[in-house]
Amino acid sequence: MASKKDTQTLGEAGRSLWVAGVGAVVALGASYLAYAVVPLYYYYFDLKNHMQRALYTASVETDEEIRRSLMAVVKRHGITCGERDLQVVRQGDTIEVSLRYTEGVKVALFGKEATLFTLGFNASAKDTVKG
Repeated sequence: MASKKDTQTLGEAGRSLWVAGVGAVVALGASYLAYAVVPLYYYYFDLKNHMQRALYTASVETDEEIRRSLMAVVKRHGITCGERDLQVVRQGDTIEVSLRYTEGVKVALFGKEATLFTLGFNASAKDTVKG
């Protein structure tokens, strides 16, 4: 017959195994979220940098040329939006470019893809036209 001490040790070992399993699942989930979300923010900040750089040449480029060069960045990053969603607005001696878009964080299970949640982004840059 097992003593009370032996039974208590087995219970603690089972509990420790359960906690370790839950911890592993949580760590895997957090790692996947980081894997899925970090590139979205990288693309957002890269787009903002390209927008800011595009404004340096705004005095010699048309709105369409600016839009076309920025849409190449948008397509390279796989951001889904229409070409006219990218706004280029000139008012007086200032120019502003902006793009509002959403990206879904998705997971594929059993051959089906499900969106866990969506993130909204508003990339923009504003500057004075020099020249």
